[in-house]
Amino acid sequence: MAEFGNLLLGGHVSTSGGISGASDRANVFGFRTFQVFSKNQMQWNAKPLDPSEVKGFREKVAENSQGKIMVHASYLLNMGTSDPELRSKVIEGFSLEIRRADELGIENLVFHPGSRGKATMEQGISNVAESLNEVINSTQKVSILLEAAAGQGGSIGHAFEQIGSIIDQVDQKEKVGVCFDTCHVWAAGYDIRSGAGYESAIQEFDDAIGLKKLKGFHLNDSKKGMGSHVDRHEQIGLGTLGVEGISNFVNDTRFHGIPMVFETPKGEEGYDLDIAAVISVLKKS
Repeated sequence: MAEFGNLLLGGHVSTSGGISGASDRANVFGFRTFQVFSKNQMQWNAKPLDPSEVKGFREKVAENSQGKIMVHASYLLNMGTSDPELRSKVIEGFSLEIRRADELGIENLVFHPGSRGKATMEQGISNVAESLNEVINSTQKVSILLEAAAGQGGSIGHAFEQIGSIIDQVDQKEKVGVCFDTCHVWAAGYDIRSGAGYESAIQEFDDAIGLKKLKGFHLNDSKKGMGSHVDRHEQIGLGTLGVEGISNFVNDTRFHGIPMVFETPKGEEGYDLDIAAVISVLKKS
């Protein structure tokens, strides 16, 4: 859609009926990018991808001129765990996600760093980095993006310094980046709604991680307030972050060309409203 201007806007879309149909589902909204699960996000195992589905997926993405697509890893993959048995399953599951993303030609694999459980934050951070060092391989094409967390329970990655510390301990740093979830960062306590607060938060990100590592956004409003540490997404403009907060991101020319993907509660049923909210604050460039 011309209304998006230079914004690389998208949404998480269903793969119901086959992953080859995801591109067209995104194209209905004029999305130039999108996010999918490559398998059931609540199961460890998955059937191998059907070659015809892979071919169809790649062809449709090219036909619809889409790119910088994201695949979201399974929610079961707690990379922060200290449990050896669970860690072994996580490593196997994450390696599978990498292979599937590469098979589909998807550029970015997003994952939640996970929970440290009863371990210290320092140990949890080391666990994530060690797990990444085990799964990342020199031949993979997909970039792995750590998603900023809201800070519920023992979650890892709700402070930019925590994400920066993980990346510092990763051997192949060129293969990792960050997915900035606006709901999570707001809930973690960063004021990204006011103009001054937004600039301060982005500067903190740059200092702790580096803006060059910012490879994707989850563009979400939040049901809960700043600093609540509660991960509850809301439709754009209907939450506590508000359209004012979202406006800061969509009008920041530094981030044009970086995929911004909706993960709002109504999914595809609500994207028309999310798009209208974004367009209402999008300045013409």
